[in-house]
Amino acid sequence: MASMPVRPDRLPPPCPSWIYSNNSDTHTAKDRCWFGTDYIPFRSYVTDIAGGMVEVIGMGTVNLTTMSLPTQTDLDSHSSICLKNVLHTPAMLCNIIGRPIEDDYTIICDSSAPDSSGFILKNTNGRIAAYFKPMGEGPMLYQVQLGAPPLGHEFGISPLCSNGRYMIHAFWSQHERQRFEALMASGLMRASGVEPLTWAENRWLTKRFMSEWGIVLAYGLDYNVKEHREEGRAITRILMSHAKNEPNV
Repeated sequence: MASMPVRPDRLPPPCPSWIYSNNSDTHTAKDRCWFGTDYIPFRSYVTDIAGGMVEVIGMGTVNLTTMSLPTQTDLDSHSSICLKNVLHTPAMLCNIIGRPIEDDYTIICDSSAPDSSGFILKNTNGRIAAYFKPMGEGPMLYQVQLGAPPLGHEFGISPLCSNGRYMIHAFWSQHERQRFEALMASGLMRASGVEPLTWAENRWLTKRFMSEWGIVLAYGLDYNVKEHREEGRAITRILMSHAKNEPNV
C-alpha cells in the first residue's frame, strides 16, 4: 500500500462537494474535520469503477449541516443528515455519499426541477433532510446543498468544473470490510497519546518513511495544538498494533 499522503504545513479548507453516487457501496470524505468523535484510524483502500485504488486512513460518522429549503436565505435555519461508517480518503476527488444512505433515508432525484435536482427524506419521519443543487449550477451530478462547513472551518473551492464529465464511484471490498470487523473485535482501535513516542515507535515510523509530525498532518490535525499531537501519537500506536497483530480473515 502507498505511503501516508503528503500534506502541506497549513491544511487546505475542506472540500465542499458531497456527491450522491447510487453505484457506490460506501461513503467517503476527503477531510478529517468532517468527522466526529468516533473517528477510528484504519489503513485500507477503496477502488473506482476503473479499478484504480485510493487509500483509506480512517473511518467515522459525519454529520452534514444542510439547507432546509432549496432557496434558503435564513442562515440560522438548517437541517442535517447523518452518514455512518464514512471512510477517510484524502486523495479522493470529492466527498461521496454512497448507497448505504438508503438504510436511513430515501433519495428522490428530479433533474428537471428549477430549484433543486431532488431531495433526501428521513425515513423515520418522512421529512426532507437535504436538497440537491440544480443541475444548472454545475456538472451533471447530484450535489448536496450544504448549509454550513464543519465547525471552525470555511469551505474550500469545489474541485468540480461546471462543464466537466465525471464518474464518481467508490467500492470497498468485502475482504477489507472483514479486516476492519476483525480488528474491531480484537480491541486494537484505541491507544493513549499522552506519553511521548518511544525510540522504537519513532523507528517504526522512520522505516515507513513517516514521522510524528507527518502523521499529525496526514490526519488533518494541527501540530501546534497539544491535544492534536497527543491524538497523532495515539494514531501511531493504533497503526503499529494493527501492523503487528492484524488477524487473518
